[in-house]
Amino acid sequence: MNVFFDALPEFLGALGAAVAVGLATLIARKLCGTRLALMSPSRPTGDLSAPAARRFTLLETAQMNGGTVQITTTRPAGTVITYRSDDRIERFELTDIPLHDGSFAAEPVDRYR
Repeated sequence: MNVFFDALPEFLGALGAAVAVGLATLIARKLCGTRLALMSPSRPTGDLSAPAARRFTLLETAQMNGGTVQITTTRPAGTVITYRSDDRIERFELTDIPLHDGSFAAEPVDRYR
């Protein structure tokens, strides 16, 4: 009986360490999984979960400081969106064409003054 009581602290220590490692792994997977799902450019076919947000660069459009205009949306490729700048309304079609900065191209459809 003494053998079991002598081994009890080592057993409880090993059990506690296993629980701590398991919780740390679970938290790491949850954090990485959430971050990867938000930045993923496309979903696997058959995935019925919420669509992933993607960043689009509006081609031939610039901000006042000369930077590119980028938007983030969950809309699928082929959707036409309306972008309003200071004095004009522009329509862009979202595409699946990746750009060098990791965003996708949004091509101008027509422009109104």
